[in-house]
Amino acid sequence: MRGRRRAALVGVVAAGVLLLAGCADRTEVVTWTDEHGRACTGVAVVDSDDGDREVTSIDCDYPPEGRQPGEATWKPLPD
Repeated sequence: MRGRRRAALVGVVAAGVLLLAGCADRTEVVTWTDEHGRACTGVAVVDSDDGDREVTSIDCDYPPEGRQPGEATWKPLPD
């Protein structure tokens, strides 16, 4: 249940970012592991002019007991 809620929240935030940032910028969902071992997810807006990246809506959680977070990834949001 928590994963669905997080995915819905990321989707809503990404839609809002797209509306505010304009159509020329690219939006991506990124995941990474921070220095404390938490698995993090964020929405990155990539500026089409200079490639500058701004990450918003960061959410980090420790993995379940006995599990390790996966590799850092990026994935463009679906159209």
